[in-house]
Amino acid sequence: MVGVATERQRSHPSGQVVSVRLDPDLIRRLDALSALTGRSRGVYLRMAVRSILPALEQQHWHEVAADFESTIFENEFAQIMSRSLGTPPPDAP
Repeated sequence: MVGVATERQRSHPSGQVVSVRLDPDLIRRLDALSALTGRSRGVYLRMAVRSILPALEQQHWHEVAADFESTIFENEFAQIMSRSLGTPPPDAP
């Protein structure tokens, strides 16, 4: 889903604005790094998001795959048990 700019936050050629709340300690550290290097907070926040996002996406898809496999195994087990016991599976009409 693509974010839509509000009336107060019009689209900007360099990208869209995203607002997040950070702990004071993180802001202090971010500001200290920015002061040492002469780079903005935004530079470091973009770098952090770019570097962690692939790992978060991969973790999400591993969880989706595990849930899918779990559902498949549960359905297969229910079918095997219903055939063994001679009763219809729970999801049968």
